Amino acid sequence: MKLRILVTLVVLALVAGVVYRIQHQESDADGKRGGADRAIEVRTVPVEVRDFPQVIDLPGTLEAAQQVAIVAQVGGTLLRLHVEEGDAVRAGQLLFSLDSRPAQARIAQSQATLTGARAETAEAEKKLERLDPLMQSGYISRQEYDDALLALEAARARAGNARAEMQAAQLEVQYAEIRAPIAGRVGRIDVRQGSLVQAGGDPLTTLIAPGALDVRASVAQQDLRELAAAQARGRVTAEILFEDDRALRVPGELVFVDSQIDPATGTLPIKVRLSDTPPTLLSGQGVNLRLLLGVEQNASVVPEAALQHAQQGTYVYVVRDGKAEVQTIRAVRSLDGEYMVEGGLRAGEPVLIEVPQRLKAGSKVRLEGGVQ
Repeated sequence: MKLRILVTLVVLALVAGVVYRIQHQESDADGKRGGADRAIEVRTVPVEVRDFPQVIDLPGTLEAAQQVAIVAQVGGTLLRLHVEEGDAVRAGQLLFSLDSRPAQARIAQSQATLTGARAETAEAEKKLERLDPLMQSGYISRQEYDDALLALEAARARAGNARAEMQAAQLEVQYAEIRAPIAGRVGRIDVRQGSLVQAGGDPLTTLIAPGALDVRASVAQQDLRELAAAQARGRVTAEILFEDDRALRVPGELVFVDSQIDPATGTLPIKVRLSDTPPTLLSGQGVNLRLLLGVEQNASVVPEAALQHAQQGTYVYVVRDGKAEVQTIRAVRSLDGEYMVEGGLRAGEPVLIEVPQRLKAGSKVRLEGGVQ
């Protein structure tokens, strides 16, 4: 009797467990169906259709539009510095004085040699004048007359050589006074009084003219076609950008494009001249250069955050009829966190800028703020 009762209890327990499990599964299924029908809230921005700037961003280096390295044209000991670093000088102002005494000694020596050569020339001319009628009358030989003519030419040659040596020494005396070829500000002076200066050696200093600054940069080969097309349309403008102050921009204009690609870097050197020179910009400073090549009209523009990437290419999630659809696009170019794209997007369509983990193509969505 007890065994029968025990078996009956076990059977009832099993039946109760089966019933509970079936009910629980049905409840879970109902919950899942309800979740599937619930729309996912998403953040979106509308697709903009507007003009999109066509630019090339490059690193560049500032340099003075006019600067001169001061190099000695003659060697000698530096006797005196007439300026200090940072001085503003005018064109023709004396900067350095070298010891010119060796050149002055050569001038004196050349003058003495020239005086003697001139006396020899005068004596040879007189002798030739006396011999000419005698040679014509046959009193002297032709050889004697030619010897006198040769002596005259030799005297003239010595006089010419002495004159040239004297002029060269005079020029060295002039070069011993190193003057400013342009008005500007004196840079770092790399020599001191008493130093031995070599002709054509390292620059003594650099003069930087006040006024405009240039930006030196290099354009990659893949951007050369767009740059050439912009030049064909007219003048190409540019801007200097600052990472710490996005609102500050210094305008400029492209003034030089090299005719040969640098074989070491595979880039084309260019130069941009700035139309304004803020005091914060200095020669040698690294800057961000932006070439403005034109605009793409009626371009579809989306934020960079909207772009999704896969092996098949680039795409965005766009909201259509309350659902998130995948739209394949092609990113053409970017600028300041925005992308110009091509492929199937219409103006004003909302594209997702944040993609929830459980979002899939075709999922029901509602825009942030309660719009479905």
